[in-house]
Amino acid sequence: MPNAHRILIVDDSDEIIAYFTEVLEEHGYEYSVAQDGKTAIESMRSNRPDLVLLDVMMPRKSGIAVFNKMKKDPELAGVPIVIVTGASKATGVEMTTGAEDPKENYQDDMTREFGQQLREQLENLTPDGFLEKPVEPEQLIAKIRSLLG
Repeated sequence: MPNAHRILIVDDSDEIIAYFTEVLEEHGYEYSVAQDGKTAIESMRSNRPDLVLLDVMMPRKSGIAVFNKMKKDPELAGVPIVIVTGASKATGVEMTTGAEDPKENYQDDMTREFGQQLREQLENLTPDGFLEKPVEPEQLIAKIRSLLG
């Protein structure tokens, strides 16, 4: 039975998009896709979603910028946002706790610094959910159901 809820997937990774669309299709959710933040905002204004799965690190407008723009827009402020990020793995800084992986070289120092800055920005947000990539299908669907009923 089709689900009437529309979900917007905002991610620049073709692999993540394919994975999320497969999971959503299996559970009967309608979805649309935006591969950058600018396109996501345009998409939301023309076809308001019921929930947004939002990556953080993207081209043209970061997930943090999209989040802030949505919260300031009266028509989009009430749309639930689930931050879905692989930033912990990419930066070596756990986004939920701030714990750092061991540093091995100078490049790690730069990456960890970026990770700490990103984590600080994420702490100032109040998303309706936060999922760390890789996301298990059951975890994704459970979060969506908890927010949409």
